[in-house]
Amino acid sequence: MLALALGARRLAADLWFVRLMQYYGTRELQEGEAEEPYAWLLPRKPGGQDEDFHAENGEGRYPEFLPLALHVMRLDPGFSAAGLYAAGSLAFNMDRPAEAEQVLRLGIRYRPDDWKYATLLAAIGYSRSSSPEEVARAIKPLLAEKDCPVMLKQLAAFLDKKAGDYAGAAAVYADIAATSRDAAYVANARRELRLLSGRRGGR
Repeated sequence: MLALALGARRLAADLWFVRLMQYYGTRELQEGEAEEPYAWLLPRKPGGQDEDFHAENGEGRYPEFLPLALHVMRLDPGFSAAGLYAAGSLAFNMDRPAEAEQVLRLGIRYRPDDWKYATLLAAIGYSRSSSPEEVARAIKPLLAEKDCPVMLKQLAAFLDKKAGDYAGAAAVYADIAATSRDAAYVANARRELRLLSGRRGGR
């Protein structure tokens, strides 16, 4: 009976996570918002436009996002892919790091041995001190995990590129192009690889 109950909770968590992604996949760009989803991590260049992918990348308000994410986590605290996706989206796309920490701390409360929650929590802490290189370094261990959300890989590549680590950025983009099922991220990764192939001096 316990196994059946756990299985039902996991199935429910999967279904609610799909609903969360469908909700977040609906474009909701608000007037006056920054064009670059990670701009709050970096000094703003007046009138500048970065070539990185940012169109329809979830920069809206999405008021139901946090309640939905917390519901998924309560159904299955071990669903780390959902927790990382939700926290990363809140912190790095929607500029709501306090809510992202709320999701991660819930995961840590139920699964204190899951190092992935703590790793992303540290990255969010570095982002608050405007340290893109430290954020990139903090999330690197997550990139090798099979359930690492592509959004976090995209963030890592973006930060590597901003820091001048073109070789590191190219490696992450190559991984996205080879493994992601998201057509938009794959197209962007391939485009970035073409751009980066003309650059030298990656660390």
